[in-house]
Order: sequence, then C-alpha cells, then structure tokens
Amino acid sequence: MTEHYVFHSMGIPIHITIVGLPKKEAGEAVKKAEIVFNEYDLRFSRFEPDSELMALNMSNGAWHKVGVELFQVIKKCVALSAETDGAFDPSVGGILASYGYGLPENFISPANSPTYRDLAFNERELLIRLAPGQILEPACIIKGMAIDSAGKALEKVPGFMINVGGDILTKGDYDGGSAWNIAVQAPNNPDAIVSAVGLKNAGIATSGVYQTKGEQDGKKWHHLVNMKNKCPANGVVSATVIAETCERADTEASLAILLGPIQATARLEQSGLPYFLIDEEGNVHKNSAFAKLEVPIQSLVS
Repeated sequence: MTEHYVFHSMGIPIHITIVGLPKKEAGEAVKKAEIVFNEYDLRFSRFEPDSELMALNMSNGAWHKVGVELFQVIKKCVALSAETDGAFDPSVGGILASYGYGLPENFISPANSPTYRDLAFNERELLIRLAPGQILEPACIIKGMAIDSAGKALEKVPGFMINVGGDILTKGDYDGGSAWNIAVQAPNNPDAIVSAVGLKNAGIATSGVYQTKGEQDGKKWHHLVNMKNKCPANGVVSATVIAETCERADTEASLAILLGPIQATARLEQSGLPYFLIDEEGNVHKNSAFAKLEVPIQSLVS
C-alpha cells in the first residue's frame, strides 16, 4: 500500500509518500506531520507577520524575549557562522530584504550591514538583542529541522518519504522492499536529471543558486549570499549532500554553495558525507560514498 499526499506549508508544497499503512491511518499520520510544519512556520518564518522570528526581527535593537527553540536555533547559527568565518551568517536576511525578497514593512537598510558578531544573548532570561536594522534568516537550518521533526511524528509509519522543495527524508523501504530512488536536478534545466541515488533511512538535500533568484537595480542575485563579502556566492551552482538527518544534509549543502568548490570539497571530504557538486563550468565533484549510492537514471524515467 502506497499513498501520496501534498499540502502547503512554509510557503511551498510538501509531498509525503506513505508505505505500509491503510489509507485512513496514513492520512491521520500525515495530518500529524502537517501540524509540525505549520508550527515551524509560525515560529521561524521570515515572511509570516505573526511569527516569532518576525517579532524578533522587528525588535529594532531592543532586548527581546524568545522561546527556547528560537533561542537555540540562533545560537546554533552563530556557532556555524564562527565555524565558517562568517561566510554563513543568519544576518543575511537584511541583504535579502535589500533585494526586495522578504522585505519587512518599513524596512530601512542600515548603512553598515550587521553581522552575527553584533548579536547579544542573555541565556538566563532567553533574551536576544539584534543590532538596529538586523534581519535574521536561519532558513538553511530550519527547513531540515522541520523535516526531521515531521519524520519523528511519523515514527510509527513503516516507510515514508518527505519531500520539501528537494530536501528529502526517507525511512524504511519503498514498494517491494526497494530503496527510495531520488533524482538530482540539472541546474540549468528543471526537467533534466544529472544523477540519481537509492536511499533508506537518510536525508538528502540539494541547494542551488538557480532556486530563488531575481534582479535588483540591474544586478542579478540569488538567495545564497556569502556574508564575508555580502555578495551572492559563486563557484558552486548546485550542491547535493546526504546525511543521517535532513538538517545536516540541508546545512552542509547550503554551506557548500557559500564556501565554494575548494573549501566545500575539503569540508565534505573531512565529514565523510556523500556529496555531489556541480561548479560554474559544469564540472561534477563527487566522492565514492555518493557513487556507491547512485542508481541508473533510467530507473527513474523508464
């Protein structure tokens, strides 16, 4: 028995495939997952006017009380920022707002863009203070966290796949005991496949400079901004990473874009995670761990 479901949350369609449950039980399980995604959206969205993150972003330099979950996420972002010497920085929300992407009401871009170093924390009282005009966007962590949490809500389901904009979590078997075959999209053609892998009990995420982009004042931009130079990252156009959780896969895929091919490859080699990168020249960089999981592309399209 295989059931497919789709609903909208976090601004995008969410696809869930359930294996091994009667239709009624599968539908009840998916409702639990939907609740999880809606809760994450209400807490962490940079676009929802009533979200907890929006309230923090609109605090305008004052100390602001947050819940423990948001406090922990921002602290995690700061640790990741320090680890990457500022290439990743949750303060990217201000840069994206200056492009008109997720522009808060009455937003005025500060003369000097704040960074993670401008954040202040009061751990005893769960208070965070942003610099005036500082806008946080922890999306590359949040989406994976939401998927993993939804996976926990489905822990009694024999087999499932959750797909949120190409970030995917799998558990158990697909039909007939097979792995979940997952395609990697070509950066320049959404209908073309450049690779495919078979997964069980793992997360996979693809980040790309082609996914969220636009043009502002005659200059092209995309949402993966290297905050060391405040410019859209270049060098890697698509990064796919497989990990034990979707949060880790999503985070490392985003970092691979931000760090560029040399640093990204070194970081991923050290981690041992399976990876598949495509650079600006169209060259593919992958490790043996990824190659071992690859399946013929024809198995997806035949």
